Amino acid sequence: MPTGVVTATELNLRESPNGQVITQLPKGTTVEILEDQGEWLEVSAAGQTGYVSAAYISAQPSDAQSGTFHYEGSKAVAPDGTVFATKFKLGVYNYGQTSISQFVNQNNSLFAGVSPSRLRVLSAVSTNEGKLEAINTWDDSFITFGVFQWTAGASGNAGELPSLIDRLKNNDPSAFQKYFGQYGLDTSAINASPGVTPTGFFLLNGVKLANSDQKEQLRTLEWAYYFWLSGSDTVVRQAQIEHAMSRIDLFYSDAKHTINGRFISDYVSSEYGVALILDEHVNRPGNVPGTLAKAVNQLGSPDPQNWADADEQKLLDSYLQFRAQTSMTDSTARADRIQQAVEEGLASDKRGSFQS
Repeated sequence: MPTGVVTATELNLRESPNGQVITQLPKGTTVEILEDQGEWLEVSAAGQTGYVSAAYISAQPSDAQSGTFHYEGSKAVAPDGTVFATKFKLGVYNYGQTSISQFVNQNNSLFAGVSPSRLRVLSAVSTNEGKLEAINTWDDSFITFGVFQWTAGASGNAGELPSLIDRLKNNDPSAFQKYFGQYGLDTSAINASPGVTPTGFFLLNGVKLANSDQKEQLRTLEWAYYFWLSGSDTVVRQAQIEHAMSRIDLFYSDAKHTINGRFISDYVSSEYGVALILDEHVNRPGNVPGTLAKAVNQLGSPDPQNWADADEQKLLDSYLQFRAQTSMTDSTARADRIQQAVEEGLASDKRGSFQS
């Protein structure tokens, strides 16, 4: 029978999930886990049986599962034998399995108040990024996670991944504690100013990871596993999608991203067009709106008020030509994949189809 250890100062043992408290278990108490119900565990402790919050139990491997994180050939293996990643260069990677569209289709109720356009745009752009469980620890940003491949930031730079985990911490403290907090990870110096991509730093056991040497600690198999595991949790997935959607608001109708006194939303109002610009913003945020402005000016700075589909398409064709000349990674291939998403019905190229 698997066991775990209480990590909270005092943890309520309840008759049922959210039910009446039977007793309190001090920090360090060993519990026998009878059933894992996700957010709640049925346990036996101190001669009594009841339910505790899973976020405050650190699971211990059974004798049959005891071991360490290790490699078997090129495969990264957890102590319980789970293969969760493949070795590559300085670390590991896993492309993930679940796309935004798959998760949203299976969990419509979680996004009842969200514009379907936003979700369609995200689905189109995510074909260029990753799946909900995606991780890599092999490149110069130390650890990368999720559908928009958020990172800890290269060298001593702030990264976007801490801002995602900070969102999770605010949305659901118990999920944050379960996957990250109980292992000593926290967030610090989150900058979420209007119109600016939110970034920040991680704290590990109270120490800010502010340079390359400190961030190297995030390359371990343990951290790759914890992030990968969290990517299968509904709460973490929802936080990812909310965080990705919020990026549209950083540029679409933002006063810092105007072109000739007009918002980007005045020029581009199709789901396809918004997806293309969001795609650039994810890969090279500093290029938005400058690249689109070049296309607008090439067309003679037109008034878009009465534009039809063909007018916007003409602008986007010019925009993609300028975008391909920038430092953006694989600009043409990325645009082709978004076009393919439109052809498959994931998004619309009709002017006015994007509803924020």
